[in-house]
Amino acid sequence: MKNNKIYQFLTSIRLAIFLLVAIAVLCILCTLIPQNQTESVYIQQYGRLGAGVITLLGFNHVLSSFWMYLFGIFFAINLSLCTWKRFRWAIAMSKKKLRIDAWGSPLLHVGLCLILVGAAFSLSLGRQIYYEIPVGKSAKVSGTSGIFQLQVEDFTVEYYEDEITPRQYRSKIMVQREEETALPLEVEVNSPAKFDGVSILQQAYGWETTITLSTKQASRQVQIKDDEWITLFGEGEDTVSLGIAFYPDYAEVDGTAQLLSNKDNNPHLLWVVTKGGIPVASDVLALGESDTIFETLGITFDSYCYYTGLQIKHDPGIPIIFAGFFLVCAGLLMRYVFVKKGE
Repeated sequence: MKNNKIYQFLTSIRLAIFLLVAIAVLCILCTLIPQNQTESVYIQQYGRLGAGVITLLGFNHVLSSFWMYLFGIFFAINLSLCTWKRFRWAIAMSKKKLRIDAWGSPLLHVGLCLILVGAAFSLSLGRQIYYEIPVGKSAKVSGTSGIFQLQVEDFTVEYYEDEITPRQYRSKIMVQREEETALPLEVEVNSPAKFDGVSILQQAYGWETTITLSTKQASRQVQIKDDEWITLFGEGEDTVSLGIAFYPDYAEVDGTAQLLSNKDNNPHLLWVVTKGGIPVASDVLALGESDTIFETLGITFDSYCYYTGLQIKHDPGIPIIFAGFFLVCAGLLMRYVFVKKGE
């Protein structure tokens, strides 16, 4: 087999270097080109020709593109065959005399294979879902053994001295499977919680306000996260929209709305009505106040609360990757620490 040209090509160090460089280039492209966006986003940034090339070559989803799979498969073949060669060499050396350093290279290659397998598991079987859950409400989350309930009990934010920039924020949650006792957990930035095989990470937060829009015939409550626009009626240039902005610590300076801090010291809601994108009316409401937008439409500022942005992540490849990293370290130790002097 040593004289087989295909075998020599697949086990060559040149092929390994080329594949590693190619994968590195793809990873760089992944950071430079926005991923998984609509066609209009690419046309706006790169023009129609550039957007067409990016879409055709699959650079709009690099990690799951044909090129990444192609280079990854060839690298796996190259690494596996090289590992087999190293094991045969180590066995041949050990038949004469046991040498610990001879097994360093095979273990290193096995570790690299495991890292590659773990990455493949993460890419194909891993999943992550983002939830925005207001305080006091819950969501049904999928774990490794089934669905469980995730209830947000409380949310707190620590600010720097300017009382606007967050220093740390955390969620107090309760997780519960059916007919099991609820388990309290705390999640904060860089300190995830784990339950039923998934990681719960603190990703973001914001304010959810509740307003009531009412007419003479009916009324409806609307929940709004942070700032949001609602289309009331009309089309094109005749579109009438309602914009809502929440100020947890409101002040008016020279007729302009100002945010003093992100603490809810003086909560107010600013509403703006536009027609064809041009403002036609606006006002500010304190908590519990009502106002008239049109003769037939009223608005009431009912309530507000924090919502927490939690990411639920399941990555089955992580244990395999850690095992591979351990073998790589063990292989390097055996290869370069236990080597005999003069060899």
